[in-house]
Amino acid sequence: MRKDIRNTGKLDLHGRTANLDWESLRTVLAVRRARSLAGAARTLELQHSTVYRRIEEVERRLGQPLFDRHRGGWTANALGETAASAAEAMEQAALEAERRLLGADARLEGTVRVAASELIGGYLLARLVPPFLAEHPGVEIELDLSNRNLDLTRREADIAVRATLAPPESLVGRKLVTLPYAVYTAPSLLKRGKTPELHALPWIGYDERLANVPAALWLKRAMPDLRARLRVDSLAAMLRCALAGAGAAVLPVFAASQEGGLVRITGIIPDIGTDLWALSHPDLRGNARVRALSDHLAASVPKMLAGILEGGACSSRLAQCPVERARQAMPRPRHRQKR
Repeated sequence: MRKDIRNTGKLDLHGRTANLDWESLRTVLAVRRARSLAGAARTLELQHSTVYRRIEEVERRLGQPLFDRHRGGWTANALGETAASAAEAMEQAALEAERRLLGADARLEGTVRVAASELIGGYLLARLVPPFLAEHPGVEIELDLSNRNLDLTRREADIAVRATLAPPESLVGRKLVTLPYAVYTAPSLLKRGKTPELHALPWIGYDERLANVPAALWLKRAMPDLRARLRVDSLAAMLRCALAGAGAAVLPVFAASQEGGLVRITGIIPDIGTDLWALSHPDLRGNARVRALSDHLAASVPKMLAGILEGGACSSRLAQCPVERARQAMPRPRHRQKR
């Protein structure tokens, strides 16, 4: 049976709250966010039993429970919400102080955390980061390659390299380049000596999560009757499936052109390019190593893309490159006139 935490003896208010330090409140906040001890333990990188003991100690000192325990997890009650709100205020103050201190760091030394998608990290940053490290021996780079959006306010990353047409207004940064797209397929799907008919090829499509990206919308306009028997939820997965010969795919040129197992069968598709940005929190604007890496990307990415485009014309394996015909067949989106 759980002990009665309301029995606090003769401890006065100071005695009950003396140990409510940052670690105690941070634990309460983690449990409230995760709604479970296990989730909080993973976030805090602690043992499950340690998180439990901390919560029990806070509740003992306050003389009241902070959470309602049930099968679905732990839900903060009114007192728990108050404690978690106080912890959030402390967390925000600490993060703001950390960002301001880092923003004033003029040393080209230390770690820069960079967030990017698997595709951007593997095909772009992997080529551009080594020269930067060679030029700045005091800097280390941590790459977080995933499709999740990391919170730069919470310093989950220092720089986010994102492909987006609308970067968050709360961040600062610069547009690096517009990433072009084209249609690629494995050579095994092409008949030697013949121009490929786009409608005759099997296709890899986009699932519901990517249904509104420009490339997916173009594919729907260009071939409204197309039935893609394989649909994926990421460009990295689409690239791998195309390499395996699963079908043709609309892919970013910077990645697909680096794969020797793919053939580009159209020209650059108009109007579906996505802007690539290097973004950071405004408080880190003055950080020397963050600024140096951002400058390096701004100078290197356009050069890299230009080199890829110069060498990425349609494959010479085809008797007739269908660039012009494909361009003419590709429908352009109608732009509304501004009132």
